[in-house]
Amino acid sequence: MKIFVLADPETYLAFALAGIKGRAVHSDSDVLTALENLDAKKIALVLITEALAEKNRQVVDRILLDPGGPLILEIPDTKGPVSERRTATERILSLVRR
Repeated sequence: MKIFVLADPETYLAFALAGIKGRAVHSDSDVLTALENLDAKKIALVLITEALAEKNRQVVDRILLDPGGPLILEIPDTKGPVSERRTATERILSLVRR
């Protein structure tokens, strides 16, 4: 199983030092490009910062609901967790209602 990280440059650096491949994101278009070009056969887990995931919610949700696609885990960035983030139960219910 391969892990891929999408994060701001500071957060990405921490993962890169641990040997995890990924991409430092400098703009929203970088996130969209990286998510749309993921190789689901090679990458099983995508770590993405909460802030980037929230800005690209539709694409993240589409990948999560795609059978056979990678699992996406939202992680805090160097500034800490997002305070107004919905709970896991609220997220699951919103995905099921679609």
